[in-house]
Amino acid sequence: MVFRAEDQSQLQLVKRQDIDDEDDLFEVIDKLIAQGINAGDVKKLQEAGIYTCNGLMMHTKKNLTGIKGLSEAKVDKICEAAEKIVNFGYSNGSDALTRRKSVIRITTESQALDELLGGGIETRAITEAFGEFR
Repeated sequence: MVFRAEDQSQLQLVKRQDIDDEDDLFEVIDKLIAQGINAGDVKKLQEAGIYTCNGLMMHTKKNLTGIKGLSEAKVDKICEAAEKIVNFGYSNGSDALTRRKSVIRITTESQALDELLGGGIETRAITEAFGEFR
């Protein structure tokens, strides 16, 4: 959901078109069963507080082998299955440079503030400012 201003005094709640539901963002860990992972092993992961494949990928293999009943071989197999499900989108330097070149800077209408920000507020980024500006 995104807030969109119709005018300065009214905000309207609008559903985003590019994200229909949360299933697009997080892959439920139960999908590992379809990749050949034992349902008991998936239950052990859930009991350890890991409910999504994305969350699983954030843990180290050493941390995962610390879960009772998961051997190093099982953890390797689970991680391989999760990598097939989750697309982390690793990219090389030239792809990152291409994306960086597409960034546009939007003026704040204050020359001094634009200079402080290096040319304005960048698109594709979060810009935070606080404190008094003179």
